[in-house]
Amino acid sequence: MKLGLLTDIHEHVGHLQTALDCFKCEGVDQVVVIGDLFEQGHRIEQTCRLLAEANAIGVWGNHDFGLCFEPHPDVIEKYPSSVLSYMASLRPRLEIGGCHFTHIEPWLDPEKLEDLWYFEGPLDKDGNLDRIFNAVPSRVLFAGHYHRWLLTDHKKIIDWQGDRPIRLDEGRYFVVVGALCYGHFATFDTETMELVPMTIRSESPWH
Repeated sequence: MKLGLLTDIHEHVGHLQTALDCFKCEGVDQVVVIGDLFEQGHRIEQTCRLLAEANAIGVWGNHDFGLCFEPHPDVIEKYPSSVLSYMASLRPRLEIGGCHFTHIEPWLDPEKLEDLWYFEGPLDKDGNLDRIFNAVPSRVLFAGHYHRWLLTDHKKIIDWQGDRPIRLDEGRYFVVVGALCYGHFATFDTETMELVPMTIRSESPWH
């Protein structure tokens, strides 16, 4: 199965449309959102519409929590049913084809707001890897949140910044996908294990 991976959209509908068009050309079987669709709400309706039309599934992020997890009556009143319906479809965690998806590192609980907002800065110590790989048994673990590319195996951080395709042949991996709000997205083939990062070249991410 070829997956189209999006994270940290933050209502950048221009980049979102470009990425979805690219996924069609690449023959993607399933679009997966790894959280943080929301920014300020100005373009959340268009964001949800595009994702719903693409049959995208996914997980919520820290910016989405109030719309996805037991939304307050004031929130329900503020947003149209199409937004509420799509956001309600997002899950805290997702498992597809041996891949685990959560917006944050998998040892944190995405159903707790304080865990969703937990941030020590970008992962920069190999000693932090055990808590990631001990959290779930999946072979490949995907996250967003950092707004940057990151790849580790269970022993070390790999010298890779989303600058080239890479095959995750053996072992286990933790992958942070670059933020769509900065023009980054990816495809991942669960059979060939090839991860292909992509970048939209633009003067400004706001479209």
